[in-house]
Amino acid sequence: MINSREDFVFPVKVPYSTAPDIVKLIDEFNLTSISNEVLAFKLEELNKFQDDLAKEISSDELSHSLKIICEKFNLPDAKTIKDLAKYIQDDIAILSLGKVIAICFCAPSGFIPSKVVGKSFFEIHQPIPDSELLLKMSDKLSSMLSDISRGPYRRYIWTITANPSMSQHPSMKDKFHPKSIFDLHFRSETQTTVPLGDDVHMLFSVKVEMTPLKDIWMDTVKKNTILESIDTMSESMLEYKNLRTIKSILKQDL
Repeated sequence: MINSREDFVFPVKVPYSTAPDIVKLIDEFNLTSISNEVLAFKLEELNKFQDDLAKEISSDELSHSLKIICEKFNLPDAKTIKDLAKYIQDDIAILSLGKVIAICFCAPSGFIPSKVVGKSFFEIHQPIPDSELLLKMSDKLSSMLSDISRGPYRRYIWTITANPSMSQHPSMKDKFHPKSIFDLHFRSETQTTVPLGDDVHMLFSVKVEMTPLKDIWMDTVKKNTILESIDTMSESMLEYKNLRTIKSILKQDL
């Protein structure tokens, strides 16, 4: 989980699509050691939402996966997914044969992380509108992403929100009432999948960045790209991403 200008990414594309736009990493992937600020944020969120954010299916395969991750990234031993999450900036999950066996997301994007444990890639993405291609490829993607000879892979997603926190817990959905772009924030996620060496298990890492939209709005190219991308979203996607009111605000600012 990162919130810094140095690492800013702008993944907006036209037209908007839910297609699995993943890219194989060329550079070596590393988990980022946690800062005091992010650790404080994680502890606060875990205290606030308790079991919503972290859950695991205890098993030998989970213990083995945690051991591999700690050794691979030179981290202290972690007995649980929550322990591991406290060592690193990222939000993390561990998957086995495409199913989530452990997760600790302190900055979820509008869903309750604990509810996806035990679910497959297909089941997790089924509620997303306009995701037919993503669902059709779900089995193939699950196999490919855990293949040690092919990964790691990276994907970016984005949205605009009135909630300034990195955490977009669903309980916060209706607590913000934006009036202008000064009330809005650009939220991006860097999602990385890392095979754990047995073609079965993989680590799923998410780094979140929040940027005041007004800072991006000064860049005419980026501004127009966002507007054009949102214009291509279906009504169901706008509803799913809670962008109906925000779209109106953006249009008013033209």
